[in-house]
Amino acid sequence: MRGTYHAVDPKHVPRSLAEFEYRFNRRFDPASLVECLARAATQMAPMPFKPLKLAEPYK
Repeated sequence: MRGTYHAVDPKHVPRSLAEFEYRFNRRFDPASLVECLARAATQMAPMPFKPLKLAEPYK
């Protein structure tokens, strides 16, 4: 991870790994990434900025 990402903060490691796993599992069908993102964006309820900015409570 340190070779790809220049600064790795321990509190963001779980999200970074989840992002990598998501992209790795869909690497052979990049078109499905856009479709899944569009579906998620249209079906999710609006969320205020503050909860989005907060990381999960990892210690």
